[in-house]
Amino acid sequence: MNSGTAPRPVVVGVDGSLDSRAGVRAAIDEARLRRAPLRMVTITTWPIRDASRRSVRTTELVGVVRGGAEVLLRDLAAEAADLLGPERVTWSVEDGDAVGGLAAAAGDAQLLVVGARGVGGVAGLLLGSTAAGLVTAAPCPLMVLPDETAVVVRDRASVVVGVEGSPEDEEVLAFAVAEAVARDTELVAVHAWQDAVLETAFRSMGPLVDWAGVLADEELVLSEALAGWQEAEPDLVVREVVVRDRAAAALLSAGLTAQLLVVGHRHRRRLDRLGSVTHAVLHRAGCPLAVVPIGGAQ
Repeated sequence: MNSGTAPRPVVVGVDGSLDSRAGVRAAIDEARLRRAPLRMVTITTWPIRDASRRSVRTTELVGVVRGGAEVLLRDLAAEAADLLGPERVTWSVEDGDAVGGLAAAAGDAQLLVVGARGVGGVAGLLLGSTAAGLVTAAPCPLMVLPDETAVVVRDRASVVVGVEGSPEDEEVLAFAVAEAVARDTELVAVHAWQDAVLETAFRSMGPLVDWAGVLADEELVLSEALAGWQEAEPDLVVREVVVRDRAAAALLSAGLTAQLLVVGHRHRRRLDRLGSVTHAVLHRAGCPLAVVPIGGAQ
């Protein structure tokens, strides 16, 4: 980041649920690590958006809900301001679709933070499916917080990143390296080299496969992907993990005790579905998950 350029904000979606409050805490930590401003956003979703079609009762309900959201955001902003400084904290309440609203709010952001679940409902402030929708819609890296009741790990350490062995790894590694350096922890780079198609083929070819040779080739793939980054950050401890397993299983295992798990997601088109690896780690990761958009929209 250039010293003369103001840092882009960290944006967090807030809906009043326990998950979103955890998201605010995580977003404060990220803003502090990045020395960036924090923007808190609540999206109110209504079945009737045209004001001319709303009844008096509906209009009153809209005002009550917006008023409650504003009170919540003011309280959270005051807490954040104590840690970051009031000049670095802003908030807003917007009407519309949760995914589209948060994606728009993060248009100039360096990170968007959401909880894995939300309160939902007709006038829900942040729907539970928002995280999945934002994986394909967010214009910046997306951080999804796990369900805090699912797993408890003391003294988490390391940033874990999935490495495919493709040129697109550079975007994902850039984010993961920066996170590991900012958190003053090690980077664990995981390269899983077996998928369902290969597994089926290897069952019939088992005795004929040079497993040692395959492993050596995959180790080379990972070391080449990391070579430039280890030179750029010589003080960063990097652990290389090459495993014969499906990528999702390997990443979930390695990330169980991590501070952060980082994966990439290709934005091919507007209505792109989640890839199998992204889908699996999004719903099962036991630590915060960062999804880095790669490849741009097509």
